[in-house]
Amino acid sequence: MRAVVVAALLIGAASAIETSEKAFISADMVNTINKIPGNTWTATAENGPRVDGSRASIRRLLGVKADNQAVNAQMLKPRTFTAAELGAPIPDSFDSATNWPNCPTITQIRDQSDCGSCWAVGGASAMSDRSCTTANIANLTLSAADLMSCCWSCGSGCNGGYPAAAWSYWVSTGLMTTGCQPYPFPKCSHHVVGQYPPCGKTEYPTPACQANCYGNGTAATTTKHFGATSYSVSGAEAYQRELMTRGPFEVAFDVYADFPLYKSGVYTRQSSDYLGGHAVRIVGWGTLNGTPYWKIANSWNDSWGMDGYFLILRGSNECNIETSGAAGTAKN
Repeated sequence: MRAVVVAALLIGAASAIETSEKAFISADMVNTINKIPGNTWTATAENGPRVDGSRASIRRLLGVKADNQAVNAQMLKPRTFTAAELGAPIPDSFDSATNWPNCPTITQIRDQSDCGSCWAVGGASAMSDRSCTTANIANLTLSAADLMSCCWSCGSGCNGGYPAAAWSYWVSTGLMTTGCQPYPFPKCSHHVVGQYPPCGKTEYPTPACQANCYGNGTAATTTKHFGATSYSVSGAEAYQRELMTRGPFEVAFDVYADFPLYKSGVYTRQSSDYLGGHAVRIVGWGTLNGTPYWKIANSWNDSWGMDGYFLILRGSNECNIETSGAAGTAKN
C-alpha cells in the first residue's frame, strides 16, 4: 500500500524530471519526499534548483559501470571467515573510527570532483584505512589519482570503473601516496550550494598515468604500497563481520533521482528514476529511531549529506548495497 502511495505522490515530480534535462530534480520533488508517510529520511530544499548540470553529467559522476556485479564475481573470490570470526557476537552498533582511533584516514572525506572516479576514490580511501587496520601503517593516504590513471584494467578512469579491479590492482601493482600523486582536480559542490564552485560545469578527462611524483613528494615517496589480499564480501552479516575484523571497505549501490537530495536520516529509495551505480566506503552500522542502517562515507566532500556521510537502510539490500563489497588486507 505504501508503495502505491509513494508512486502516486512522485508521479508529477517524475514527469518533470523526465522532461527537464537541466533542472531534473525539482523543489516539488523535495517537498513530496518529505511528506511521504513513514519516510525515514529528509530531503533538502535549502539550496533550491540543482546546480550540477544535466542528467548525463550526473550519471557520469556516479562512476560504477553497469556490469559491476558480474565483474566483482569474476575477479574476486568471496571472503572466508574463520570459526572464531563467525562465533564473535555482533553488536547493535559499530563505528570503525571509534574501533580504530589511531587510524586517522577513517574519518577523512574525499572529493571526486567533476570526474566519475568514485570507484577509485572510494577504493583508495578504504585501502588507506586497511593499511592501518590490517598492517598497522597509520597516516598512509593512498593515491586515487594513481589508481584511476594507471589501472587500465579497472575501467575508464573518469568515465567509470570497477571496484573489484581496483582492489586486485592494489595487490598486483600497488599505489603511491597522495603526497606523491595528489588528486588532480579541485573540489566542487555536489548537489548543494556550498563553499566550492558547483559540480557539473566541467567534465575532466582522465589524466595520463605517471610513474613519478608531481606533488610535494620526494624520490623516496614514489614507493608503491601493496595489498596482500583482495576478495569480495556479500550479505548483511558478512558486511558486519568484515567491518568488525578489518575495518572500512568499498561497496557499490544503485542511485536513483532522489538520492542527491539526501540531507539526513536513513535513506530508502523513493524514486523509480534510476541514474547509475556509485561506489562508496562503508564504515559502520547502527539503528536510528528503530530503523537499522549502514553508515557510509561518500566522496562528495563534507558539505553534502551528514558532513559527507549518509545512512542507508540495513538488512534489506536497499539499492543493492549489500551485494557487491570489495575488500582486502594490506601488505606490511
